[in-house]
Amino acid sequence: GPRFLAAGTCHSPESGGVAIPPALVSPMGGSLGCCCNKKKDLPPRTVNSGPTTFAEQKAFRDSHGGRSPPSEHPNNSIRTAKYTWYDFAPRSFFGQFNRLGNQYFLVQTIIMVVGEYSTLYPSPLESWSMILVLLFVVGLSMIFEARDDYYRAKKDKETNNTTANKIVLNGEKVREETKKWAEFQVGDLVIVRNNEAFPADLVLLTSSELDGNAYVETANIDGETNLKLRQANKDLSDILQGGKLGDMNTAMRKSTGTEISIEAGPPTEKIYAFQATLKMQGETHPLSNYTFLHRGSVLRNTAWAIGIVVYTGPQTKIILNSADPPLKRSTIDRTVDKILYVVIFAQCCVVTVAVIGYLIWSSEHIQEKPELGYFSTWYLIPKGEDTNSFVFPNGLAYWLSYFILFNNFVPINIYVTMDLCNLLQGVFINNDITIYCEETDTAATCRSSNLCQELGMIEYIFSDKTGTLTQNVMKLRKVAVGAKSYGDLEHKGFDTAALEKDLGQGRNKDIENFLIVLSVAHTVVTDKDGVYQAESPDEAALVDGAAQIGYRFSTRRGERMEVEVQWERNPREYVIEAINAFSSKRKRMSCVCRRPDGTYVLMVKGADNIVLQRAEAKTDAKTLNTHLSAYANEGLRTLLVGSREISAEEFKKWKTQYDDASRSLGGNRKELLEAAAEAIEKDIHVLGVTAIEDKLQEDVAATISNLADAGIKLWVLTGDKVETAINIGYSCKVLVPDMKVIKLTSDSKEQINLRLENLVRQLRALSKGLDPPASDTKSSNDIRNVHLKSMGLVITGAALEHIMKHDVPRGMLLELGMACKVVIACRVSPLQKAELVQMVRQGIKPEPITLAIGDGANDVTMIQKAHVGVGISGNEGQQAANVSDFAISRFKYLQRLLLVHGRWNYRRICKVITYVFYKNFCLTLTLLYFSATTGFSGTSLYDSWVYTSFNIHTMLPICAIGCLDQDVRSETVELFPALYMTGRLNLDLNTRIIIQYILLAIVHSVIVVFWPYFSYFGLDQVDLGGLYVFGTLVFSCLVFTVQYRVMLITVTWTSITAIVLSVSFFLYFLFLLVYGVWYSLSWNFYWVPYKMMGSAIFWVVLFGVPATALYFDFVLHWVSREFFPTVMDFAVEADYMMTKAKKSSVMKSLAKKVKANVNALEGNKAGREVDNAHINDVEMTRYVSPQSRPSASAGPKGFAFSHPGEMPAQLHRQMTTNVGDHQSGDKSTKDPQPRQMDCLEPPHGRRGSIQDGKDTKIDMSGQTFKGHAWEDAKLGKNRPADESTWCGRFLQQKLPRLQKPLTPRVTMIVLTVVGCFFFLIGGLVVMGSQEAVYQMVQYDGNTKDYTSLGYEVEFQDCQLVAARNQSTRTCNITFTLQHDMKSPIYVHYGLTNFYQNYQSYVGDHSPSQLDGTTAEPGATCTYYRENAEGDAYLPCGLAANSMFNDTFSLKSPANLVMLESDIAWDVDRDRRFNNPSGYPDICTDGYQCLSETYPGYVAASEGVEDEHFMVWMRTAALNTFMKKYGRIEASLSKGDRLEFEVVSRFPVSPYEGGKAIIITNDSWIGGRNTFMGVAMITMGCIVFLTVLLMALKELIFPRKTGTQELLAEQANEAKDEPTATKGMIPRHGRGEVE
Repeated sequence: GPRFLAAGTCHSPESGGVAIPPALVSPMGGSLGCCCNKKKDLPPRTVNSGPTTFAEQKAFRDSHGGRSPPSEHPNNSIRTAKYTWYDFAPRSFFGQFNRLGNQYFLVQTIIMVVGEYSTLYPSPLESWSMILVLLFVVGLSMIFEARDDYYRAKKDKETNNTTANKIVLNGEKVREETKKWAEFQVGDLVIVRNNEAFPADLVLLTSSELDGNAYVETANIDGETNLKLRQANKDLSDILQGGKLGDMNTAMRKSTGTEISIEAGPPTEKIYAFQATLKMQGETHPLSNYTFLHRGSVLRNTAWAIGIVVYTGPQTKIILNSADPPLKRSTIDRTVDKILYVVIFAQCCVVTVAVIGYLIWSSEHIQEKPELGYFSTWYLIPKGEDTNSFVFPNGLAYWLSYFILFNNFVPINIYVTMDLCNLLQGVFINNDITIYCEETDTAATCRSSNLCQELGMIEYIFSDKTGTLTQNVMKLRKVAVGAKSYGDLEHKGFDTAALEKDLGQGRNKDIENFLIVLSVAHTVVTDKDGVYQAESPDEAALVDGAAQIGYRFSTRRGERMEVEVQWERNPREYVIEAINAFSSKRKRMSCVCRRPDGTYVLMVKGADNIVLQRAEAKTDAKTLNTHLSAYANEGLRTLLVGSREISAEEFKKWKTQYDDASRSLGGNRKELLEAAAEAIEKDIHVLGVTAIEDKLQEDVAATISNLADAGIKLWVLTGDKVETAINIGYSCKVLVPDMKVIKLTSDSKEQINLRLENLVRQLRALSKGLDPPASDTKSSNDIRNVHLKSMGLVITGAALEHIMKHDVPRGMLLELGMACKVVIACRVSPLQKAELVQMVRQGIKPEPITLAIGDGANDVTMIQKAHVGVGISGNEGQQAANVSDFAISRFKYLQRLLLVHGRWNYRRICKVITYVFYKNFCLTLTLLYFSATTGFSGTSLYDSWVYTSFNIHTMLPICAIGCLDQDVRSETVELFPALYMTGRLNLDLNTRIIIQYILLAIVHSVIVVFWPYFSYFGLDQVDLGGLYVFGTLVFSCLVFTVQYRVMLITVTWTSITAIVLSVSFFLYFLFLLVYGVWYSLSWNFYWVPYKMMGSAIFWVVLFGVPATALYFDFVLHWVSREFFPTVMDFAVEADYMMTKAKKSSVMKSLAKKVKANVNALEGNKAGREVDNAHINDVEMTRYVSPQSRPSASAGPKGFAFSHPGEMPAQLHRQMTTNVGDHQSGDKSTKDPQPRQMDCLEPPHGRRGSIQDGKDTKIDMSGQTFKGHAWEDAKLGKNRPADESTWCGRFLQQKLPRLQKPLTPRVTMIVLTVVGCFFFLIGGLVVMGSQEAVYQMVQYDGNTKDYTSLGYEVEFQDCQLVAARNQSTRTCNITFTLQHDMKSPIYVHYGLTNFYQNYQSYVGDHSPSQLDGTTAEPGATCTYYRENAEGDAYLPCGLAANSMFNDTFSLKSPANLVMLESDIAWDVDRDRRFNNPSGYPDICTDGYQCLSETYPGYVAASEGVEDEHFMVWMRTAALNTFMKKYGRIEASLSKGDRLEFEVVSRFPVSPYEGGKAIIITNDSWIGGRNTFMGVAMITMGCIVFLTVLLMALKELIFPRKTGTQELLAEQANEAKDEPTATKGMIPRHGRGEVE
């Protein structure tokens, strides 16, 4: 589905999991979508620059017409767009068919086309109807994709056209030349100025700073805004600066005149790895990552810098690291795919049943009659041979036909509907002001909108600790040197008094050395304002802590660092000779430093276990561990600090090893550097311990508690010590005092396995209610007397390393983790975090939905491995946020993201999915029922375009539900987190729900078909019994029924919901009216809607069908809620009651408070404070006299009060009325002074600061609600719109709403109203039907047909012998009227058991002949085009050649005349039927016209314009029907006699049918519909009886209505229930837990 563009990620371990944000290569924010153009196994490269290179280039240009020499390397342009303008259409179009639904409809379309344009098998639908709808759906998805790719291409163009300056040599002159980024090549010299971005990957040659240093910002690469130091090779920089520091012209001239050669390794995606060697003046110098400038990074705090291009375009590191994150399909998407497979299988089964029905029917009805020379159904096989057959066998042919007919079993719009809902759900998340952080001006971001509903199904949360649960604002709070600890947590900052006293101005060497290590051993830099810029907040905290004590790091100049000691006049200068960088593997950093006195010292900082392994033998480990444990128990982060004196000889020897490793160009440089570090990092003298505080974020404890109440399990994965993690766990309520904490912290593989086995053995015994065996391990891991739900597990990375290598211990760990309420993993690496997520995903069946949340680069792999990744915009940069599916700024916002948005979205999308399948089942089942009346021939009840448009007509209302519906308010969900279980347990989309909706579809489809079926006689009586009229009536009933269903499942009614529903109905009728006059599009459907809607019976049926469905739905809903209520039922009722009570309380108190405050304001001349009221959610903050400050704006008089939340209309009126009654101002003045009130505090929900005593004002002008008028409100640019505007209320999902649950009282009221309407309309129908008289005489055929259908019929014999070409038989038929009949009286002929709705019969005619377009045998006449003599029939087709040709003439009374004109539809006479050009002269040899086919019946002058033919060609919907023959313009009385002479020509006995002559007259209701009227009255009785039973039940056995207290009780019970669907104690084996 359409997703918001996400950033890419470097997946290599060496890159550190660095996230690539959206602004990867461009300061304009370009996005590196999917095209990485990675090249593997590229060779190393040599980059040359200098006079020789420039001379060679000049010679080439001179000899090649000024063209630059070709480069073996790619140019510097990038293309992240997926498509080009010429390949978008084919690639995107074919790419849409990766979806199962689109594949299905593509196959359907192909089958339709083949069936329509060949004789292999019949197609009941026009292929174009499916083709256009499929193109619409696919085109909509292509538009989404084109939009995304357009923006990518636009950013590509912006990035490639960005300019930078190249240094060029023009003769003897050196100058700058502005070039586009795309034009740079390897070897170009580039000069970049302050605040400009680097156009390619460069090696820094020199800069305006000492030693060629430069400061860069890499926010476009890793999201970190802190400055990083880059250092040019000192020797080269000195040469290029030429002794003139900061002289750019000199540096440019020297750079073109100095021969240099750089041997660099091949392009690699390792973002922080660069290996190269610089050769100049016969010397070789190593180049490291510190000399490397990444494309897209920005020069800061440096006037200019010169670099040489080494990698360009697709070979730059940032491009090699750019890739789309792994495509995550939501569980809902996968569920839909599974449902589709089941639906397609069910469709095939239904198709097979229908084909079996056809084979049975055809075997009974299509029988060859050898004695007659033709088949029994002679009108289907007119030539006496089975010409109805197709190339394929009949069974296969009709199987494919039904497969086409039932194509709507699979809803074609399911994906588009879900995409639209997901898209808007993502917009709501982005604009939720309650999860907007004002401090950082950061709103929530949804990058994967297809996962919005996944937020409501989370079972496991995997959370980082630092920066996620904590603030990642590091402060040095305690240190320990020797046996003494310094610092106090109660102190606001670091308490330095005791430490300064013991330091004694440097006399205590251990303390001084400790502080020197803190101020020197780091990579911190200072900007021009002296602010520390560090790659890690920990480093900045340590340097800042040393500065507080008196050892202040002041500046860094290349390898030289200055430290200002408080009691010394001059700063100390330390020279960094080498740095052994920190890595997650080493867990330490060190540097070799030369002191001011020339001696060398190794300074080390690192994790305690790592440093202690390398400490000198005399180290007092016991004391250190005491300090470490004490600090960890206080929740502080600890490091050990140490040093070692190094002799000059040792340093010289080691420096050679270090330099050799640094110069290495092989792939093992990293290993060689680590080996060099190991060689020097030994015998460390541990100086002390540092303890850094990282405070918990706001509301973390409450958030975790609520998530636990929601049934979500939390696994905290951190790199901290065990004690630190446990202490933080208690602080944030991950661990609670009564919880049994199990620790797996051993480094021994055997001990870990033994403890796991004992724990799992005890666990299984507990789960079975047995007495668990005693543990043979330490008692802290004995769980014999522990409740299963009160356990927590703490495990270390070392233990995990042993466990994760083998399936059995991994399975046992998972089993133990599932039984624990919380798991804390300490000292884990980024890879182990991802492994734990994968273990839970793959090990538990069914697979639980997981969420990973973190804020740093080390959390990236974990975030991408989980179903849902949430990134926090923290102090560690935007790495995690940039690759996440959702980004928030604080952990506390996760509660609303999951419990509110996630739950809402899950319930919404489940309603969408179940509804979409339900309505399509209804549609297809109506076709199945109808097929039984067509001989199972596969005739479609609906016109092709009408049928295909079904999903479009029903799409908008369900989209409104999918975007806006709220079963309960957000406040209720946050108050009762257990309501989250709906998604966690997947209660809204499971097998039970699917079966319920299938059964509901069956019931509704039966109602939809049979109400119109019972009204068919009345419809047929007024010429509305044709297939297309009847089908459109059924279709309209179906649309109204499924739309009513939308109304029923809608909980939250807003203006948008009502408008969308109204628009949907309007568009449906508009479609019918427009399509009904679109003659060229559908010949058969022309004018059908107008005739249908002009009949009263249409509107009666249109009420009856949804009303009957409503009755069944309401009764089922009532039974479910009254006898089997769920927590969700109580929640909806309690939410309504709480909202109602709250609004009532607000209204009563507000009316009183408003009047009191206004009165006080009128009399308060002194300007004193009047009130400080906060009534519920209405805040009236400390008003003072309006005279206290003159108004600055003009306006009408009066007051208006603000309301921070949703304002009910009644509350609004009450406020303005009270305020309006107390206007003030000098009424004698023509221009009265407008009024304002001053607000001493910003009202609730508004951002604004009050400074220097200046009050924020609330506009008091006017008597209507105006919201807030703020002065000097400094709102962040990313702040979402608030509720002061309609758009803001929409985005905050706070539109005024009607949200009333279907309580028994409401149910009874609605049913009572429906019952009254049933009685009223049913009575009117019965009375109207009494005026519509009919009388029937059957004169031929089976006498049981009409009587079996309930018709009153008289039989008079005029049997025609069973021979098709037999001579005619003439009979007289006499009617003695049983009722008075008003003029006009219509004469009809009736047929039974005649399948005019048979598929081949319906389709086998040519409209082009009937509307006079051509005389050719039409293309749609698949057979029976010629007579025995070989003449082509005109018109051709089964319907035209089996025309009813009995004739009726009125013999008595002699004064009456039966007119045979004006019996067809007006549009048929005026437009649809016209003789072809040249008629009747065309009826010569080679053509047999209609008048020749039926001589004596059709006049030669009329041809197809004969009205009897027109009436016949309006295909009947059912196999028993009547058609008009004539009319008598006179009124007759009861007892009058009518005598007709019947000339019988039409044989019915072969197929056991019957013929009748019927006389009728109409009423306002149309035809006679007594049965339908009685049925409606009966339904009314049933409804009233049901209401009576409901009322009795409520009186005798009332159910508790949902209240806040009852909901709390039910929620607690639900929260404590085990997730039985998942299994409480699973088994293990090969890593799987069932």
